Amino acid sequence: MSLVKPSERTPLAYQIGRESIDEVVYDFYDRIQNHPTLSKPFSIVTHWKEHKEKIAEFWWVVLGGIPNSPYKYDPVNKHFAAGFTQELLEDWKALFFEVLSQHLPLNLAQAWQSRVELIGGNLLMQNDRLIQKILK
Repeated sequence: MSLVKPSERTPLAYQIGRESIDEVVYDFYDRIQNHPTLSKPFSIVTHWKEHKEKIAEFWWVVLGGIPNSPYKYDPVNKHFAAGFTQELLEDWKALFFEVLSQHLPLNLAQAWQSRVELIGGNLLMQNDRLIQKILK
């Protein structure tokens, strides 16, 4: 096994490509709007086109792409306000992997999904922290 220096690695964003990231995000959020459990919390989204563009940029950056514009994300408070739960997270992750698997080769889908798992776990942990703060 040969080691690749970090400076010689190609970020996942560039392995997948911006166009494919956009396609995944747009397809995912098209499906969200009609999903049996996820459509309700996401009903707070009023401008879907802008939402998809913002989230596609988010994933581009998270996966290692250079940002196209400055933007501060606040996913923890937005998901908390929408009633985020463990059950919804599981549905969200399953749907995301379904979409990834239909758009990308398996190795890229799994690599992206590992980021989904990390971010989802962090969102849930922060959500629980906010709930405990309210209960005190």
